[in-house]
Amino acid sequence: MSNEPTAENRWSEEASSLFVDLADIFVPARAEQIATLTQLIPAAPDDEFTAVELAAGDGTLARAILDAYPRCRYLALDGSDVMRAQLARALAPYGARVEVRDFTLAATDWRDALPRPLRAVHCSLSVHHLDAAGKRALFADMAARLEPGGAFLLADLVEPASSHVARLYAARMDEAARAQSLARFGDLRGYERFQAEHWNYFAYDYGAPSDIDFPSGLFEQLTWLRDAGFTTVDCFWLRAGHAIYGGYRENP
Repeated sequence: MSNEPTAENRWSEEASSLFVDLADIFVPARAEQIATLTQLIPAAPDDEFTAVELAAGDGTLARAILDAYPRCRYLALDGSDVMRAQLARALAPYGARVEVRDFTLAATDWRDALPRPLRAVHCSLSVHHLDAAGKRALFADMAARLEPGGAFLLADLVEPASSHVARLYAARMDEAARAQSLARFGDLRGYERFQAEHWNYFAYDYGAPSDIDFPSGLFEQLTWLRDAGFTTVDCFWLRAGHAIYGGYRENP
């Protein structure tokens, strides 16, 4: 494993705690995204299979998948102490169906230790911390480890095609945070925190040098997925610069 600083190292535990508290305000249409990811898993409700989540966060997506697929076994990986503690609490009711492990997204040791057979790997708001070469390597490694028919599904920021598109994404992300704050609190306190924390990548970070955020364009990522060996590749959902996309391995 490399000793170089990674996005996981630079992501603070304070940021993890903030995300746990306010993700439903900061992430556009989060419930819709979770429902979409859950429905894209290539499995019937009564199938027995194994799924892995990279950067599993607060466990909200994990709970949705475990509830939708009662015979699913689940490996939740996260590099944050705060998030792993939250995962342990949130997923405790699922007992032996769940395992929580530490990991570093850019490393390779955890990839070699993935369970097999493996039906689905999914990742939310983390792959943009890898540069282009890191994404391509991850895509190829996941294609090699999934069973035939398996899926690699991503929900992440995507790089805008132009500054004009970035401004559009920024405005839509602000609108989503404002509406979600009103829905949760009945006022704008969540939206004000969203602005105070400069959480809107497209408003504050797009075009600026960064050692943590490396969003790639949607088209190029779909191309990389195809190059990695996925045969069915597509974008399944897009809003406010957040896309759900991925690929499926071909059945024999």
